[in-house]
Amino acid sequence: MWAIIRNLGVFQSLWFLLVLGGDAYAVFALGWLLFHYVSYSDPQEKRLLLIYAVLGIVMDSSLTALGVYQFSGDAWPIPLWLIALWLIFPTTLSHGLRWCWSGKPWIVIASALGAALTYVGGATLGNLEFPFGEKVTVIILTACWVLYFGLVRVMTLQKS
Repeated sequence: MWAIIRNLGVFQSLWFLLVLGGDAYAVFALGWLLFHYVSYSDPQEKRLLLIYAVLGIVMDSSLTALGVYQFSGDAWPIPLWLIALWLIFPTTLSHGLRWCWSGKPWIVIASALGAALTYVGGATLGNLEFPFGEKVTVIILTACWVLYFGLVRVMTLQKS
């Protein structure tokens, strides 16, 4: 139980640090990723961490290119701090958030909505805007996260 709390606590702390502090704090995310990789990852997770991160970076880069959301500044395709978030988010998938995608299919949808709503929280705190409006953006993000969590579920549940 403490391992789950630690995993989610570190991720959530880094989420706030990156959203509020920006690119300058990406080094802390990289540090956590390396520590997690060496200390907590089993061989299957080690194999999948980068794949999960790349999927997320591609998803957010595509949504930015399509104008679903915009960041202030010249960061393209997405800001470094968001890339850093995508590098550490997969560290939660086989640990603190495993229940989100390993249970019944409706949990994937509920988890996807929750994930989409974190962008609303991030927009409130940071430099993120929704040109299509908040409701439309949440619907689009929820659909994207259903696909993301669905892929995570399939890849993780496959035999090594």
